Amino acid sequence: MIKLENEKVNKEKYYSVGYSVELEKYILVDVVTWIAWYNRYFEITEKEYNSFGTVTLDSIADLLHKDGKNSRRFLFSDKTEENNAEQKLCAQKCGIRWE
Repeated sequence: MIKLENEKVNKEKYYSVGYSVELEKYILVDVVTWIAWYNRYFEITEKEYNSFGTVTLDSIADLLHKDGKNSRRFLFSDKTEENNAEQKLCAQKCGIRWE
């Protein structure tokens, strides 16, 4: 899990949003509820971040969840095998390390 400033959590839809100082981007964190739960991180706009609590952002979160690592907004995943070299570097900037 990365550190997000001004994080807002939607417990019903399994996502959160906030600002990453390390990446200088607004981020949507999607919780993937699979055998072992893990997070995928996506870039969103400030306007989308500010729409937290609306159907609009819930729809974006649903779409990003469905598209997963194939989304053009996909930054990286906690699951190492979902990342390419560039995405692993991005994750490492945020303090994520894999064994």
